[in-house]
Formats: sequence, structure tokens, C-alpha cells
Amino acid sequence: MVELPRVFLDSLGVGISIVEIETGCIRFANAECCRILGYPLEQLRRQHISFLDLTFPEDRESNRAQHEKLLAGEIDGYRMEKRYVRPDDSVVWGRVMVNPIRNADGRMKWFCAVVEDITATKILETQLEAAEKLAGLSTFNLIIATEDRRSDTGAAATDSLVEMLNGVHQEDRAGLEEAIRRAVAKRTGYTREYRVIDGNGPTRWVRGMGTCVYSPSDERLHLVGAAVDMTAPRREQAQDMPEPIRRMLDHVEMHWQQKTSIEQLAAQFGISPRAVYQYFSSSGISLGERIKQIRMQHARRMLSTPEPGATVMSIALRCGFGNPGHFAKEYRKVYGETPSESLRRASSPD
Repeated sequence: MVELPRVFLDSLGVGISIVEIETGCIRFANAECCRILGYPLEQLRRQHISFLDLTFPEDRESNRAQHEKLLAGEIDGYRMEKRYVRPDDSVVWGRVMVNPIRNADGRMKWFCAVVEDITATKILETQLEAAEKLAGLSTFNLIIATEDRRSDTGAAATDSLVEMLNGVHQEDRAGLEEAIRRAVAKRTGYTREYRVIDGNGPTRWVRGMGTCVYSPSDERLHLVGAAVDMTAPRREQAQDMPEPIRRMLDHVEMHWQQKTSIEQLAAQFGISPRAVYQYFSSSGISLGERIKQIRMQHARRMLSTPEPGATVMSIALRCGFGNPGHFAKEYRKVYGETPSESLRRASSPD
């Protein structure tokens, strides 16, 4: 052990240790390993302390099982996350990788254990879990599988991404999927509000935010983000909405293809045009913009699942957009591609 390049090993940011096969006692530990365990090397050697002695009681059985499999030759090594108890009774989380060191005839002589301190990560996970429960926040870290590692645009959904999309309301799914597709293609992020369905439970509104992060460790692209429950704020907003405005919006949702004006709608629902303008001005979006959003969503659906013989022009006119050039410009602003590109992709046999 004295011949080990101690200066080099002590400079590493992970714990390195050499462990006896027969007793499991620690014979060498670099500076980081000693810091993690809370013992100087001399004390570890003098008191014949083993890793199992320092392992948190609830983690010992799983650690022992892995160790016995390694001794029996059933596995070549193992990795696990477990807790260590320091002399001051504080607990440290470690990610451990254990591999055998063999002599010339192939027999195990030592074990090498590499320990990474992940206490901060575990604390953050616990805090985030608590915050999620309090704030209605859910987080995700999904692996995005590309058609090949060199692809800049092609993206195939993993099972976890498919599962997330399957939980989205059918009317909002295509829009979210498109937002994710654009984020993956450009290695950027997205923010979008959409509805999710909890099994047979009620529909909830969430604001989803995600960003693409490349992980050098597994050479994969991850979609990392969170979804904040917006159901209560939306419900409060709806409760604050005057009854004539609510009925007006319900009418617009159902009869989105009809040409209308604020004056006509105001007269139909017994409210002054001035009151309509004032309400929507305070909400941050005009009634005209809201009607355009609804029509654009229907246009998106028709372009994504086109009927035989459908054209961009016919869909634009059907959805109330009389100017095809203006429609194409607004569509691209919302969905990141032209209507022709959406229709061509949907019509492609691939």
C-alpha cells in the first residue's frame, strides 16, 4: 500500500479505497474517501474498520447481498447508492462502485471501492419532493432518443416521453408534441400551458417548461423540466369572470367557424362593447386574439390529420383565415414551421 501514488490519489475528487477480501477492512483510503467517511486513514487501519461497519443500518442488507454475489463470482462488480454514518452521527450519501483487484493467477486479492459524495443531490431531491407537494409541481428528466447520435433534428420518443404525452388532453397533445420537437431540433427549451388527465380523475391545467440538456456521461440528450399546476388560478380567473363574458367565450369555443364581431357578440349576450373591451384588456389578451388562437388550434389539427385532398388554402379558409399569406406567417410564429411543412409531413407515407 505504501507504493500507491498517494499525492495523485489524494488530488482526485472521488473517494478511492482498497479493501481486504477476507475481512472487508479498509487498508487504504485517499483524502476524499477519508473526508466522506469522517475518519483519518490511520484510525481506519488501526481499528480494522470495514465499510459495512460504517454503512447506515437500513442499507446494510442490500450491501451485504451484493458483496456476497461478488465473492461467489456471480457478478464482476456492483454499483449502489447508500448512506454512511460518520463518527459524529451525521449521515452522508455515497454512490459506490466496487470492483475486484486480482493477482497473477486470477484470484481476488483486494476490492477497490470508488465513492462519490452525492449528499447535496439527495438533499435537493428531498427538498424538491416537499416543494412539489406544496406547490403542485412535478418534475421530469426524460431521455430523448435520436434516430442516430449525429442527428440534429430527428427525434424518437422514449417510453417515458410517450407516457407523458399520453397523459395530455387530446386537443392539446399535438401542440405540446410540436413544441418538444422544436426544442429538441434546436437544442433549446419551451413553455406551454396544456391540460392533463389523471386516469379517470378530473382534467387539470398545467404550465409545462422544459429544456434540452446534453449529458456527456451517457452521451444522450435529456429533456429536463417541470409542470406547475395552474388549475386553481384558472378556476379563480373563471370565477372572477362576469357571467355574460363566460357565456360569450363558451359560444365562441363552440361556434369558432362563424364570422362575428365584438359588437355582434356584445349585443347577443346583453353586454356593452366597451365592457367587453375593458375585460379583455385587463386579462392581457383581446377577444380577437382569443378567437384567432382557437381557429389556429383547429387549423393545426386539420393540417396534422388532413382529410383526402385537403390543401393549405382550403384549411385556412375553413378556419376563417381569408389571407393565406398572413395565416402562414402567424402559423409559423406559433408552431415554428409553415402550414405547408405540417401538411407535407402529415401526408408523407413515412
